[in-house]
Amino acid sequence: MKYSQNLSESRQGKTLRSFFLVLALSLNWLDPAVSQDCLVSQGLRFRLIPGGSYLLGSPLNEPGRYANEPAPYRVTLRPFYLADTLTTNAQYERFLAATGHPAPLYWQDKNLNGPNQPVVGVSWHDAQAFCRWLTRETGVLHCLPTEAEWEAAARGGLTGEPYPWGRDLPDAGGRYRANYYPNDFADDGFALTAPVGSFPPNGYGLYDMAGNASEWCADQSTTQGGGTPFAAPDYRVRKGGSWRSRARDLRCAARKISPPDTADGFIGFRVLREAGSPR
Repeated sequence: MKYSQNLSESRQGKTLRSFFLVLALSLNWLDPAVSQDCLVSQGLRFRLIPGGSYLLGSPLNEPGRYANEPAPYRVTLRPFYLADTLTTNAQYERFLAATGHPAPLYWQDKNLNGPNQPVVGVSWHDAQAFCRWLTRETGVLHCLPTEAEWEAAARGGLTGEPYPWGRDLPDAGGRYRANYYPNDFADDGFALTAPVGSFPPNGYGLYDMAGNASEWCADQSTTQGGGTPFAAPDYRVRKGGSWRSRARDLRCAARKISPPDTADGFIGFRVLREAGSPR
């Protein structure tokens, strides 16, 4: 009798374990943020940025700090995927072919239109159109990251460090960590934009979070000096610096603002993909 009771309890235990295993597998299947930290879709590779609390902004004594940067503050973010590189010309070309969207500035410039170079000459509106196309193609929300999402991802898991790689200057020890403007544009090996992934990634596996091309964010902002009768009220934030930036602009907290129709040879973007439940 005791043997039969133990056998019954053992079977019940196995049944419960099987149930919870199936449940866990089902949750992983339903929520890609749980199941994998790298995802490839529509020719873009995305890295999972963990949800949680992030310390953003810059201390008042951070070298190179601009007055329009927020003091250190904490923000809580949900998990999200972020493309591990800037959007490339090859990726953007698929969008142009599929939609008939007008080609960006410099599309025919042989110095800037290599397939693995970041697409530049795109306005904030162009970047948004690309994201809407990806959303239609995949059925999953794609968008520009907010400034907070971008900065949290750029820090790569570090806290209180100015650059995506830490505290060292971008050319410390004679080793360049980004495509920017040191003393001569070509000192880092590239006079203009570099093929994406030419420099080491940060702790989240993201490339060019400093330098190469400045990146549009979703956020609306005002002009640096505040509103004026002549200033457009819907300026947008750019992050990351570019091939024409000095070291101070490569810091995670550094920010620039531009009208959303601005397009130039140093401005590009990267895409956020929703993870899990809608935001």
